[in-house]
Amino acid sequence: MTPVRVFKEDQEVGVRLQDFGTTKEEILEVVRIAVGAKREALISHPANAAGQLSYIFGTGAVRDLFCPKGWQIDRTDNIEATYDPQKGIKIIFQNADSACEESRDPKAISDKGAASARAIALSCGNLFPEYEEEDRKRLNASVWYLLVYVEGDDVRAELSCPLAIEGHQFYGFSERIFILKRGEWNSIDVVEDDNAPPQVFDIQVTRKK
Repeated sequence: MTPVRVFKEDQEVGVRLQDFGTTKEEILEVVRIAVGAKREALISHPANAAGQLSYIFGTGAVRDLFCPKGWQIDRTDNIEATYDPQKGIKIIFQNADSACEESRDPKAISDKGAASARAIALSCGNLFPEYEEEDRKRLNASVWYLLVYVEGDDVRAELSCPLAIEGHQFYGFSERIFILKRGEWNSIDVVEDDNAPPQVFDIQVTRKK
């Protein structure tokens, strides 16, 4: 297996994120929104409420960040993703039970199903001549996960590209970009501008396959 490329120093992380058209500070704001939503869960809510709220608001925050930059909402194979049609990249929000540990691959809290395994496998370059070009591009898009781990004040996050899914979990990664490492959560300063005008943009939703 090809060794994974790990980006963990601020400078190299910043340079790598330029390829996604974003910054570490912008991704940290997505993390902040997801963590805040998770902590809104009450004891009277269903047992999975915290994770669901984090996933819902995390996915929405990813789209609020990237859609004004020309990305699109994508729901191919019923997977909620955000898709860049220019570079052929998809980002999926994922709650994780580990992140930013070089000795250990991140693990999704929930098992990954056949659709996720298929999306990652297809991103390795399989083509479908029977599909229209745009549909082929979506099917073969590089799949990245924004993995967010929360355990009390220990919050970590990484943007990483898995190689495969085996046994309902990620199996190997080609790249891992460490956004928020252990012990950094309490030191970040993510500030919202309450006076900023609301963003208005045209959302494009793709049809289900």
